[in-house]
Amino acid sequence: MPRSAGARATLVQMTEPELTEHLEPVYTHVPRLAAGSLEMVEHLDEHGFAVIANALPTEAAATALSKLWDYLEELGTGIDRADPDTWGDERWPTAVHGGILPGHGIGHSAAQWYVRSFPAIKEAFAAVWDDDELLVSFDGVSLWRPWARNPQWRTNRAASWFHIDQHPIGRPGFQCVQGLVNLLPMNADTGGNVVIPGSHRHFASLTDRYTERVNRVPSSIDHFRFPNDDPLLGDPAPIMAHMEPGDLLLWDSRTIHCSHAGPQLDGIDDRLLRAVSLICMMPKSRSNDAVIGKRRDAVQNVISTTNWSDVWVNADTFPDIVASDASRYTRPSPPDLSEYQRDLVG
Repeated sequence: MPRSAGARATLVQMTEPELTEHLEPVYTHVPRLAAGSLEMVEHLDEHGFAVIANALPTEAAATALSKLWDYLEELGTGIDRADPDTWGDERWPTAVHGGILPGHGIGHSAAQWYVRSFPAIKEAFAAVWDDDELLVSFDGVSLWRPWARNPQWRTNRAASWFHIDQHPIGRPGFQCVQGLVNLLPMNADTGGNVVIPGSHRHFASLTDRYTERVNRVPSSIDHFRFPNDDPLLGDPAPIMAHMEPGDLLLWDSRTIHCSHAGPQLDGIDDRLLRAVSLICMMPKSRSNDAVIGKRRDAVQNVISTTNWSDVWVNADTFPDIVASDASRYTRPSPPDLSEYQRDLVG
């Protein structure tokens, strides 16, 4: 796989119990492939991820970001995109790991439905599945506030939360490809998503490697976090793939991944560091009438979900959302969907 010349993971004190504590992802440029191309499908199959160029045109990425700010300002908590002093936790919507905003109506915001409407995104997922009758997730977004202003805004470092989003027993084999659309310029300082290339090939061995650990996770929970001493986390080195605004990142749910804050900010304290729209599409044939009925109701009730569209998971039932004072947020109105968008609902 192409990567920066001579780039290697920085490992200090190479004892296994401390392997990932000092592991820094390699920031590198990888091929930016065409949506739906054979090269895209082959890269995803071989490496467990792929970057798709210009899923949104650059100007559309800027529009999506502006619509996200509209959502934040219309929550009614006093957020002002022009005033970082208003971006504190007392006004910001509930955030979970990696700065993800999963609830409070975000999945049906104008911003998210705007991003879902670009044909190149569906074209990419359709090529993966060899099926163009797809259902879209009602995911949220990930926004990173400038932690030079407030260190508590800094997202998790990669070493602390490498994971996969698929249960090793409950969902064997290939089941899902996740995605995100990048909306802002990125570099090693801003940070971004991290993947371990080829790690999806080790998925089948996890039940043997971590029998007790896997069995402790209910089969309905599609999340497995790796212990920090797992040698899979350092060989090959984890990478942070460069993306341009409007690029789409796809990754196999079996691929070990996380997000990672950069090491320094060089004084950046007045703008978002990262903004990505989370998006996933799966074949309608993998779902069922009961789930599709709940999805249709979710549009009218402005309920967000996880990336999975073959099951029903209400993001407003997440513990962090339940624990928040949801009543202080003004939720968006139900979206007025086009025929194209309604087909993605089911």
